[in-house]
Amino acid sequence: MSSASSTRLPLLHILLKVLSWDPRIFLYQRLLTEEECDHMMTKAGPRLTRSGVVDVDNPGGESVSDIRTSYGMFFDRGEDEVVREVERRLSEWSLIPPGHGEGIQVLRYENGEEYKPHFDYFFDNLSVQNGGNRLATILMYLAEPEFGGETVFPNVKAPPEQTLEAGYSECATQGLAVKPRKGDAVLFFSLRTEGTLDKGSLHGSCPTLKGFKFAATKWYHVAHYAMGGERAPVLPASAGCKDEKDACVGWAEGGECESNPGFMVGTKEQPGACLLACGRCDLMPQSLLRGRRAGGTAAR
Repeated sequence: MSSASSTRLPLLHILLKVLSWDPRIFLYQRLLTEEECDHMMTKAGPRLTRSGVVDVDNPGGESVSDIRTSYGMFFDRGEDEVVREVERRLSEWSLIPPGHGEGIQVLRYENGEEYKPHFDYFFDNLSVQNGGNRLATILMYLAEPEFGGETVFPNVKAPPEQTLEAGYSECATQGLAVKPRKGDAVLFFSLRTEGTLDKGSLHGSCPTLKGFKFAATKWYHVAHYAMGGERAPVLPASAGCKDEKDACVGWAEGGECESNPGFMVGTKEQPGACLLACGRCDLMPQSLLRGRRAGGTAAR
């Protein structure tokens, strides 16, 4: 095992700062060692390509856009000993199981490259079929630029000390911002505790104006995220959720949720026949769920 992967950071050397409770945003200082940062940058370098964004016209796919002008790549989950150790530590501190996470994405920003404010939350049905929606994000800084490149949360008020005179870029004055520092990381939650989108989680990467920035992103879902040939698990059912056909389980095992989504899953306006088997109980009409819960109570 390399010295980077075997390093355990003493708890007293880790500084945690609460940047906001609503939305929930936390800064971990010195989360990663110098060696871990350098290892991921070196390994990622030859695999970097132009970053994409979720294609609204093709849910589940990506397209190149001026919204995001960085270069990036993905590690497999647990790709090597260093990555596994970093993922172990992220899971330990976020209290989210490692299997709920996607592979770490490494990003490089330079020469004014940026990622305009966006949500990590998915708004389409297809993207949440594997692991449910994104619950939380950890942004790690592997290399810091000389100027710019802050992570900004436009829907969160900037503190009074966050000014141009204090060394923040113009972009970073538009909301709560975090300066990238090598080894530091930011944890924030896309979902509120009741499971709805937290609009305060809107965030972006300000343009890197001098030097270059390397960052690493870890996205966590509400359930296990299937990778490497794993089958996506069926999410826990909401109270009152059920299949309309006895054959739904067999159809789902045969891949019909993906190949015949109109009948199996449907939409919020017109739910399909096999929501339970396909793990899409989130499409159940709330009025029907309330009615079934009330009926169940009265029958006791």
